[in-house]
Amino acid sequence: MLIQTNMIRTTYDYIIAGGGAAGLSLAYYLSQSSLQNKRILIIDRDEKTKNDRTWCFWTKEQTAFGAIVTCDWQHLHFFDDKGTVPLDLKPYRYQLIRGIDFYNFIKTALAKFPNIEWLHAEIEAVQEDAKSPFVLANGQQHRAHWIFDSTFGWQQWQAQAQNGTFLLQHFLGWVVETETATFDPCTPHFMDFRTAQHGDARFFYVLPFSETKALVEYTIFSKDVLEKSAYREQLEKCLQQKLHVSNYNIAEEEYGVIPMTDAPLPHPGGRHIVRIGTAGGGVKPSTGYAFLNLQRQMQALVRRLEQGKTPFIPTQKLRFQWYDKLLLNILSTEGNSIKIIFSQLFRRNRIQQVFKFLDERTSMWQEIRIFWSLPWLPFLRAIGRTQFKHLNTAKK
Repeated sequence: MLIQTNMIRTTYDYIIAGGGAAGLSLAYYLSQSSLQNKRILIIDRDEKTKNDRTWCFWTKEQTAFGAIVTCDWQHLHFFDDKGTVPLDLKPYRYQLIRGIDFYNFIKTALAKFPNIEWLHAEIEAVQEDAKSPFVLANGQQHRAHWIFDSTFGWQQWQAQAQNGTFLLQHFLGWVVETETATFDPCTPHFMDFRTAQHGDARFFYVLPFSETKALVEYTIFSKDVLEKSAYREQLEKCLQQKLHVSNYNIAEEEYGVIPMTDAPLPHPGGRHIVRIGTAGGGVKPSTGYAFLNLQRQMQALVRRLEQGKTPFIPTQKLRFQWYDKLLLNILSTEGNSIKIIFSQLFRRNRIQQVFKFLDERTSMWQEIRIFWSLPWLPFLRAIGRTQFKHLNTAKK
């Protein structure tokens, strides 16, 4: 239903609806391009003054945000019931950026451009009529030639996802501080599966900032989120039983829910409205990693605008869509298998090859070698289930 209102504001070249990682990255890359003098409006209800999240990613390239990287590791440790797998990442690095540092970096960069405006308001609708696309915020229309929308909620997407698997990656993390040296800054815990799975995929991260400060996070891949008290209980157990930490202070808490799905992306609702962020395919469906992928997508989007092309981002390669579909099916139907799948993935393959595969930059032969190293039965069963579901859908 098209929302009508007579309260119309200035028409912009671009409106960015939602000031998260995707929206702010897009604004930054526009400001660094030949389009830097375009009239741009960023709309978000939050003023971005708190550290509400943390982004981690692997890279062997320089990014635009090197100056605000809080931690930079070249070694990780994977944990399963058999013990520890040390991972030497070179030439990759695993980096961590705090949300507040990212927000402040973007604000400082954009403050040099008076043509880039901010509006702190509740976004009520993003639509398009015969005139142009518009954002309705606090009862007022804000129109533009192009709107880039990252506001689509996962609950609405889940309700509309009739075909495909729809799961959630949900997590709660604490930044904890101790009075004495407790953590080894050189050995982050990357996916520690030494915890009860309860039919899902469940693991911890322990990412040390220093000997006395670390981010400890409990992450689950499943269909439903938990009460926050359940995450906190597991974090307490991890600190006391695995890390042997009893005296600590919780400096910060972060909570997040990320869709993991092979369901079709939500329709943008207009010819000049472009979905970005999670609803624009910026999240790797089978892992939930997004930050670096979003950077590549937003840079590609700006290049297309500079070239006078429509700013729609190419979709994922078909074979990687198929790989993600299989893993999501396994997560949905036999989550306990994920523990052994990831165990064999990291024990039988070089981490550099795993990262390259997850970045969707491997050849088909390299992908065959990776799948050959994994347990076959869960994937064979997933192939059977997805093909059966496809046949049933085709008959309807």
